[in-house]
Amino acid sequence: MISLIFRIHITTSTKILKNLTLLVIIFLSFNSSAQENEVEIRVQDTLYFDQCNTDSYQFIDYYKKTRFETKDTISLNDLYNWDFYNTFFNTGDFDVSRLPCSMKGRYGIIKHIMTITDDKGENHTVVIAMIENNSSAAYITEEAFLNDELLYAPKQ
Repeated sequence: MISLIFRIHITTSTKILKNLTLLVIIFLSFNSSAQENEVEIRVQDTLYFDQCNTDSYQFIDYYKKTRFETKDTISLNDLYNWDFYNTFFNTGDFDVSRLPCSMKGRYGIIKHIMTITDDKGENHTVVIAMIENNSSAAYITEEAFLNDELLYAPKQ
């Protein structure tokens, strides 16, 4: 009888140990893959417009130039960071709206990344991507990334 009780205890302990081991392995693999999914977004990388469940994206603004100036004929292809930002936004006029869902599947090239401070003093990352050469740009808040509105394609 004691032998039977001892055998049941060992069998139960072994099952518990196997289950705990399996849980630890699952946790470690999940944790390491979560760390592998962290990426560094860089200027010149590509963003594809993805999930859009309404008429427009919720966290991406669309800046489309409506009036061009002589300075606007400069090619923006080789301008990045503040050079791009100042050249694009400091001239001409714009229509500004949320990016329409008709842009789903299209892409933008990251031209500028900046940090802005809101009224509460909290910092937020904003990405500016050129959509159509010299004529429109996407103003992308970090919430767009968190809500799967974008697919990120790093430049190799």
